Amino acid sequence: LREDDNSEKTNPYIDAAIGKREPIEKILRLVCLHSVANNGLKPKLLEQYKKDIVQVYGYEYLLSMNSLEAVGLLKVQEGGRAFSAIKQNLRLCNQEVDEKNPTDISYCYSGYAPLSVRLVEHVVKHNSWSGIEELLKYLPGPTFEDVQFIPKGLMKKRSPTTEKHQVVVVYFLGGCTYAEISALRFLSQKEDSNTDYVIVTTNFITGHLMIQSLVSETHGYQPCGLLIDQYSTGPALQRYFKPPESKMNVQQKHF
Repeated sequence: LREDDNSEKTNPYIDAAIGKREPIEKILRLVCLHSVANNGLKPKLLEQYKKDIVQVYGYEYLLSMNSLEAVGLLKVQEGGRAFSAIKQNLRLCNQEVDEKNPTDISYCYSGYAPLSVRLVEHVVKHNSWSGIEELLKYLPGPTFEDVQFIPKGLMKKRSPTTEKHQVVVVYFLGGCTYAEISALRFLSQKEDSNTDYVIVTTNFITGHLMIQSLVSETHGYQPCGLLIDQYSTGPALQRYFKPPESKMNVQQKHF
């Protein structure tokens, strides 16, 4: 999926996984990966995935897919394929990775370098966003650069032969994976590295847990028996579903 630039046809592996009725979390992860890697999916393809999931797993997962669309993991393709440009310029994919004797952070994901760590690696090497300003426009959220200067009187005296050593704090909002931690540890242990990384994160996450958290919010909601036209997941869909009895309050029972 990370190498395949195809947003018009369903992926054969995903089709087979749905046919085998593999766990819904795995299916949604793969569909989201297909969407992210292609900067979205063609409307017909997205509709086909929704139809297949509904037929195999049930109508309640339309709400799960609605949640995935709300956070941007699943969307209709707009504009060019940003991931292709990012993947090529930041060397995210490495087909010749040596996992036993790694020389690059791409070994952490068996040939894929975490984008977050690749950005950290670039900033540490160039001491700025220089050279990747255009690529940053493809990524969600703003970027900024604030350089702080230490007054000469507060700077520690070093001999001319003393190698400059630096400490970099990497803060993950929302959570980070253990693979990203491994990648940062690998950077600090390289022979030519003079940098230590301090990692701060709000949580530890995995792809499965992230998808599961979105699915669990809508799991258990049952169709009210009304027809759903063309598997729509818009705001109007909310009225077609009711929560399970255990989650209903007095006002919801008059829904």
